[in-house]
Amino acid sequence: MITDKDIITLLLTKGLGPKSLNSIIDKFETNDSLDLVSIVSACITRQEIDIAREIQDNGIKAESLLSELKQQDIKIIVRGRWEYPKMLELTLRQNAPPVLFAKGNIKLLNQKAIGFCGSRKASEKGINVAAECATELSRHGINVVSGYAQGVDLAAHKAALESGGTTTFVLAEGILKFKLKQEIKDLITDENYVVISQFLPKLTWLTRNAMQRNKTICGLSNAVVIIESGLVGGTFEAGKAALELKRPLFVLEYAHPPVSAEGNIYFIRRGAKTLRKKNGHPYLEQLFHVVENDVNLTPNEDQLILTGF
Repeated sequence: MITDKDIITLLLTKGLGPKSLNSIIDKFETNDSLDLVSIVSACITRQEIDIAREIQDNGIKAESLLSELKQQDIKIIVRGRWEYPKMLELTLRQNAPPVLFAKGNIKLLNQKAIGFCGSRKASEKGINVAAECATELSRHGINVVSGYAQGVDLAAHKAALESGGTTTFVLAEGILKFKLKQEIKDLITDENYVVISQFLPKLTWLTRNAMQRNKTICGLSNAVVIIESGLVGGTFEAGKAALELKRPLFVLEYAHPPVSAEGNIYFIRRGAKTLRKKNGHPYLEQLFHVVENDVNLTPNEDQLILTGF
């Protein structure tokens, strides 16, 4: 079986993308006698002597990094092992993150969950709707997954925790960059959260990583809620990813959309069902139905729309 040190060494090796890493992990999991240098050499077009030298250097760096992760009680979760989120692996398949770095209650990664995405500059109404939805979902024992950005993400995380629920923070940076924000610091317990990252532990935030992170949110979730989306950017790409992955997608429809929700109509035009407010609150019965039954409909039939906001 491939070791944690080997995993970090591979992540530090240039030229290895998720597919190559997944292929290497699969081969090691079934054959303990394979040599790390030989397998990497077979996966990327570089001279074996260069790869051997890089792996040796990276092995030293990996030992230091592994020690730092252990000190902070950060776990390394490898695709294919029991701790790895099953739905993430089934949804993204060979594009699933080969490795997740996790801190907190990792059991949450295999629970029923709803992913939230939305603008960092969402309207006050959008923020309130995100919080209302997250609160109601938490009361039904559904884990709230989001990207830990300001705006919609943080509103969903905070509401879940305040209502006694659980939440998953999915980072677009390395897990050693994670810090608890003041808004939720006093709400955290050992059991009510997990933070995960698919990136090298010390990597800083990058736009392309945020795009990858959003696909992970979709893969971890039984359904995805878009609160407010522009016509470009991370939330817009997250919505498109949900469509591509055939994750049930819920989108807010405004009578008079704020600027931060200009992209919502793109998804609405690809939707079929509506979900309206009832007694002044989001009516979430169809969302609960999707989660409880893990409904996976075709893209033209599964896009449920929260309307009337």
